[in-house]
Amino acid sequence: MHRLAKFLLRLSLAFPAIGLGLPAAYAALPLVPVCSWPVESTGHGLLNVATQDTNTTYWFMALDTKRWKTITITGQYPKARLFNITSYGATGLLIDTISDQEIVSDAGSTNPFTSQTIPPAGSPQNYTITLGPGAPGASNFLSVGQGPLVLLVYRVVAPNAGSDLAGGVKVPDLTLTARNGSTLRPPPCPFAAAETSLGGMITVLIASGFSQAADFLQSILTTAHQRASIAGSCTARQTGGPAAISFGPAPGTDFFPDPPTTYLQTPNICYQSGKVLVVHGKALVFPDTYSGETVSTPAFDGAVQVRYWSMCNNDGVFPYPVLACDADYQTQLDNGQSYTYVVSNDPNPPSWLPEKTNWLPWGPINVPITLIFRSITVPDAEPVPSDYYPTAVLCDRQVFIDHGWQGCFTAAGVKVATGP
Repeated sequence: MHRLAKFLLRLSLAFPAIGLGLPAAYAALPLVPVCSWPVESTGHGLLNVATQDTNTTYWFMALDTKRWKTITITGQYPKARLFNITSYGATGLLIDTISDQEIVSDAGSTNPFTSQTIPPAGSPQNYTITLGPGAPGASNFLSVGQGPLVLLVYRVVAPNAGSDLAGGVKVPDLTLTARNGSTLRPPPCPFAAAETSLGGMITVLIASGFSQAADFLQSILTTAHQRASIAGSCTARQTGGPAAISFGPAPGTDFFPDPPTTYLQTPNICYQSGKVLVVHGKALVFPDTYSGETVSTPAFDGAVQVRYWSMCNNDGVFPYPVLACDADYQTQLDNGQSYTYVVSNDPNPPSWLPEKTNWLPWGPINVPITLIFRSITVPDAEPVPSDYYPTAVLCDRQVFIDHGWQGCFTAAGVKVATGP
């Protein structure tokens, strides 16, 4: 979710939160959450918009920062590659973030994301975070800015094998303390259908007088409903176009941004009959957490270079749904620790794919696609060294079958960069 800020801000002006019909007398109702984290988004279903990663789950909630004197979050570290909690303003602009390795564990607990060994089974792994209007940077503190409303997002990326979307733990608990000293600890929401949960949040925001946030979220819901009416911009007989396709920095990374994430993206690519899209690159070394190891244990030779990476294929037109993703641990590598992806117009991985070749579906051929390579960095590391940028070419399918990715790149006149 990284490229729609300006577009959705414009859209929120064109599609106000109509149809909810709440009387003006209700505009002063307090924003009191009945349950916590009411909206769950996985890159599937209605809220598959804005180029999500299908190996990440996002939980959202809105809080009235003027009503609550203190807000605390208590939780258990999930069994996953990483997690963070991030605060945003009413229109998705970043306020602050705190990630797993920055969160100091409670007394007597262990933070598995900073441990060099796996904590013993059953050992406590708990944390507490305080939210407030102060400046970012304090230990176990998440700033909510100075506005009257904050949108919180809890992300869990790549759960371990056998874990659920939340990494084998429940979503964090919230304790809200009002200015009169009363407290509220809303239970986790049941995660109803996304349309119901987001629509319910919009209704409450309107009733509480937060019209800007309500209009903004309504624009996202409107976007999701329009996905079925995408107008195609590619023709079935399209030919030509450049054979070599480059990855470059993605535009518009200020919509609910995840600060440690770098996005590399191709231009829009139209399907051409008889051709496949072939991607090749040297794999960044990632942690072997999917197998239950620590975040400092490399999945293959060398030191860990990156916390996480993935390759996703997305529709290249509004509302930019994701078609399919492969995370690093799902990606097959060759003996040189490089990967090859083939994107083809087949319903399933075709039989002609060589061993250790990864496949992504093309999707509707009347709509252009764009590939996005995500990389979540380790502290003080270069996000994606140039030697590790993916490279792509459009190639005749028969050339790939006969000569592999090397034949495709040779035919396109593309030299493949290799790491040190």
